[in-house]
Amino acid sequence: MDIAPIPARASLGAMTDPLPTRLGFGVSGALGTPLIGADKVCALVHAAFEGGLAHFDTAPAYGAGEAERRLGLALRDLPRDALHLSTKAGILSRGLARRQRDFTPDAIEASLRASLLRLGVDGVDTLFLHGAAVQEWTPDLRRRLDDLRAAGAFVRLGAAGRGPELDAALDAGARAIMCPVHPFMDDAMKARLVRARSAGCAVFAIETSGPGRSPVTPPRRVTDLYRLARSLRALAVPGAPSRLRVPVAEGLRHALDHPHVDIALMTTTRLDHLADNLALSRA
Repeated sequence: MDIAPIPARASLGAMTDPLPTRLGFGVSGALGTPLIGADKVCALVHAAFEGGLAHFDTAPAYGAGEAERRLGLALRDLPRDALHLSTKAGILSRGLARRQRDFTPDAIEASLRASLLRLGVDGVDTLFLHGAAVQEWTPDLRRRLDDLRAAGAFVRLGAAGRGPELDAALDAGARAIMCPVHPFMDDAMKARLVRARSAGCAVFAIETSGPGRSPVTPPRRVTDLYRLARSLRALAVPGAPSRLRVPVAEGLRHALDHPHVDIALMTTTRLDHLADNLALSRA
């Protein structure tokens, strides 16, 4: 398939550029649902940027593309060259608990182009394949990704995952990984971080509080319903860890201080929590 060139920007940024803070903001979870309005999401993104945060991450799987669309609305008022943006491809959301997995070259290209339209940008700084298994890193896919990168659709190819799929990504030459980084990491994950950094890969930390489920507590506001739903869903997973979890601030501090982490990602629906995390990132 011929790849139509994507108009180039003056600069798409790079992880080697100095960032005001190593904290990143994820437009995900409740931020892509009707539980919170698009205007509130824009306010959070703008407050994060004004607080010195430069990296924003999202994905088409979050709210069936709504999270990307909302981030795109917020980006209209921000200088693109001052930002580092990332999105993902390979998993699409078709509504509550309905996700479609497709890592064929045509599907990945269609997903990325749709993401760029929702975000309102010509290209993103990092494209993460969303949990691609070793057999899904096909030669045809890698050639298509090379074409898309040459066309300016993204600068850096990465992979998001939680286990051996990250090894496949590193074998395939990924230049960034997004993975859980918390005090309870096993030796295999610690070794992946060392390998990634030794290969010059950027490391984006997620789930920094740990793999344990959040406590089930009564919601105090509408936006708490999303967290409650996630906690209840985790209860139904056999063998899911329940106690391997630290407070948000402790987990985020661990990731920010980790020698192999470039960006520690967080998300919130509350401006006061955002302010607390920004202050923590500067401490």
